[in-house]
Amino acid sequence: MKKQFFAVILACILAFSAVAVTPFPQVKAAGTSSELRGIWISIFDFASLGIKDKKKAAFKSAVDDYLDIAEDYGINAVFLQVRAYDDAFWPSKTFPAMTYLNSKANATKKASKVYTFDPLDAFIDVAEDHDMEVHAWLNPYRINTTQYLDPALTASQTRVKKAVKELLDYDLDGIHFDDYFYHATGGYVSPSKRTKAYQVNITPAKKRSHVNKLIRAVYKLAHNEDMVFGISPQGNYTNDMNSGADVKTWLSSSGYVDYLAPQLYWTNNYGSGQTMYSNCLNQFLSLRKNSAKLYVGLALYKGGTNVAGDPGWSTSSYNLRDQVKLMRDAGGSGFILFSARFLKESAAKAERNHLCDYLGL
Repeated sequence: MKKQFFAVILACILAFSAVAVTPFPQVKAAGTSSELRGIWISIFDFASLGIKDKKKAAFKSAVDDYLDIAEDYGINAVFLQVRAYDDAFWPSKTFPAMTYLNSKANATKKASKVYTFDPLDAFIDVAEDHDMEVHAWLNPYRINTTQYLDPALTASQTRVKKAVKELLDYDLDGIHFDDYFYHATGGYVSPSKRTKAYQVNITPAKKRSHVNKLIRAVYKLAHNEDMVFGISPQGNYTNDMNSGADVKTWLSSSGYVDYLAPQLYWTNNYGSGQTMYSNCLNQFLSLRKNSAKLYVGLALYKGGTNVAGDPGWSTSSYNLRDQVKLMRDAGGSGFILFSARFLKESAAKAERNHLCDYLGL
């Protein structure tokens, strides 16, 4: 989901330098009782967490073990990927089961015919014992690595809303979309004619218009069930606006999102020493004109590694700590770490420990 290439990142610098950033009014930083501290659990984490191909008891035990670890790091909200490739983490009668969760799954088998128990219900049940929020994370349009539902089609919007409506039957805290909207390589299809992928050459404004129809509809569906709805766009404002992710409107008008969690996956020692994290954080904060909360998506997976073009990850182990502090000082409401398995990876240990110390854990 989350990695962006150097050339793409460079655009953020240019975009930021071209945008006049008005400092967002300073407000009291979120206290520990209200601050969201989340973790994304990706399909690529399932095997590592021990929840793939498990019967119900073993599944719940593995979830319980992992949430014990997450609690030790102060996590109070889980963003669980329940729809990655037009599939389902729950026993849907409409969508196929997830191959990353069950080896017997395939695109032709409905999830209700594959799962021997309801994994989403079981996950929520365990999370409740940990007093932890569960948000259902969906990739709305992606079908596979080369095909995407055409956001302009009513049929595509109807299919995504169908998935959301099925999820509303669960005791979830929210619905969450990630950063895949219009994809740069095209490959857009209709739900019924997936063999005829085609390119779409329309303006960014038209892309945003099509996407916003779905965003408004999902916001309304979620609020009808007292759930929150939020989106985790790219941390690059220009890329967002060009790909149909209308972050400017979402942060200035009502009826779109309850929060935004841009993926600010850079340090303040980016390139030759640019304060990339702070620049992008301030840019998103300057866009916020409504009551939507601003969380920050943080790159736990980069901790302690050599990242081309961003030496800050290898020269310091205080990046996450400093990023949370900057978020708080600027009036943000929390953070979400990517991703779950890196709470156990040795490379990110120093980053995790310094963040814990700062959080008082």
